[in-house]
Amino acid sequence: MWGAQKGPTLEPKELDQLYQLKLDKGIRNVSILSLLLIRESEGSRRKGKADRAVQMAAYSVRFSPDLPQPYFGLARALWSQNPFQLHKILPEVFKGEIAKFYHYPSSLKLFYNMFYILSNAILMTFIIFGIVVMVKYFPLYFYNIRKNLTQEVSRLLVSSLKIFILLIPFFLRLDILWAFFYWSVLLWGYVTKREKQFIVVFLVVLVYSPFFLRAASSFLDGASSDIILEMNQVNHEDWGKRGEEKLRAWLVTHPGDSEVLFSLGLAEKRRGRYLEAQEYYRRAVEQDSRFSEAFSNLGNVYLARKQTSSAIASYQQAIDIHPNRGAYYYNLYRAYVQETFLSGKTDKAFQKARQLAPKLVDYYTSIDTPNRPSNPNRLVIDEVLTPQRLWNRFLGQFIGKEGFLYRLFKAWFEKIPSRIPFLAPILFLGFLIGISRYSRTKRFLTRCPMCGSPTYRFYLGTTEQEFICFNCYRIFIQKEKLHPKVAEKKSFQVSQFQEQDHLVSRFLSFFLVGFGYLWREQVYRGFFFLFIFFIFILRFFYWNGVMPSPIPQLYSTFWEWIFWGGLFLLFYILAARHLYRLKPRFEAGDERSGGR
Repeated sequence: MWGAQKGPTLEPKELDQLYQLKLDKGIRNVSILSLLLIRESEGSRRKGKADRAVQMAAYSVRFSPDLPQPYFGLARALWSQNPFQLHKILPEVFKGEIAKFYHYPSSLKLFYNMFYILSNAILMTFIIFGIVVMVKYFPLYFYNIRKNLTQEVSRLLVSSLKIFILLIPFFLRLDILWAFFYWSVLLWGYVTKREKQFIVVFLVVLVYSPFFLRAASSFLDGASSDIILEMNQVNHEDWGKRGEEKLRAWLVTHPGDSEVLFSLGLAEKRRGRYLEAQEYYRRAVEQDSRFSEAFSNLGNVYLARKQTSSAIASYQQAIDIHPNRGAYYYNLYRAYVQETFLSGKTDKAFQKARQLAPKLVDYYTSIDTPNRPSNPNRLVIDEVLTPQRLWNRFLGQFIGKEGFLYRLFKAWFEKIPSRIPFLAPILFLGFLIGISRYSRTKRFLTRCPMCGSPTYRFYLGTTEQEFICFNCYRIFIQKEKLHPKVAEKKSFQVSQFQEQDHLVSRFLSFFLVGFGYLWREQVYRGFFFLFIFFIFILRFFYWNGVMPSPIPQLYSTFWEWIFWGGLFLLFYILAARHLYRLKPRFEAGDERSGGR
């Protein structure tokens, strides 16, 4: 490792030497060695050597404090040593979870996987919503067509036109999502008010979710995203020649990229090539005069070359830009020490650094031991591109110069999957507006929620009763005394429809949690349960993530399966239990049941 002729023996003495070598080279994380130590820890744990497992995992954390895997490895080792020492185990698990967000490659994988799963979960939820709308209201659409087939020619033409409009998704070869949305809009006049709201949301989701998924996937496969990963490697981990070559190749086409210049300067400085590092940093500050990290690191290069006055000037420039960075004052303190050891400004700079960043100052003070030769990578603090800055670059390049609002607007004019090249979401928005305005001028059939018969809406002043057919209203709401056979026939029809409706909603809910709520027009609750259900399904399907991890799986995920499986089982039982308790919405002889 780092030029060694043979691999490490993983004994504490040699690991301590490698750790000192890591500090000499100014490297923050050595992921390869940490993964090797995790593997050794797992092997020791399986052999029953719990103390050795803890020791190897602890070294893994020392070599890569920013990676999440070492913390989880240490937590497992501590568990195997003594499962009751939760005061030691839980903090390591917490540190690992936090590291997932602060380690750029891990956070990139985490957020993309989350975005992919959430986007597809909501799309799948809307697919089920579209199916429910079509199953419930297409019979009314066809009933209206059949009713007009026996009338005059003009009505026959209208019915033929309705059949043609119904088949348009097949002619255009729309994909399933856009076809379901089209048919949902076509049934606009039949659906309830809440369902109309979700049809509008359906369009918004269809426009933006696939658009940003495609854009994110394309960007992650592109050179811009790859360069950010290489910069992270140079700034935070043990880098290689291949990464530097990619950065230099990027500079050929992007000579003014200050962050790439900064990263190359950092690599050259850590290698001890100070003239090259100075040139890269100088070019970086020329491109960005507010790049305080580059000014500070340029000062470090001057200090390594014994140009103390230039170093102090660079540190002062960094402080002028960002006066609250403790690292700049610490580096200034180091320069003052080389200029004159006994000075009031020396102590003032050190105290200011300790005030602003006490832990950072204590760490660099501890690694610059007097019994070792002076090393520029230990003596001063080299600034790096933080994960936050890398994420800002990622988002800036992903959104583009036009801005986020432009991308939101542009999505409406993107091509959708069809045989017509100019078919865009904006046309479907126009179709939705047109159908909405047309529906206001017509009376549409609806299905009586009590007996299921097609009927027109009666505007009786209450939304609870406006969908009930005239006969059900007279018999069950007004309690009119009609002929016994008429009342008996209607009661039987109500009982049969309610039993069938209740059976469908309950039965399908055992396979698609939340389906029953959509069927019963409890749209918000149905969406919530279906969305959570599909999140679980996609989580299990993409167990290792949509984006493959560059780090191999070194340990069993049994307990992770137990955790997610337990959560899903709890969710399923609670949802099914509530659905099982639901009663039919109406019962013959009662105005309304309490099951809704």
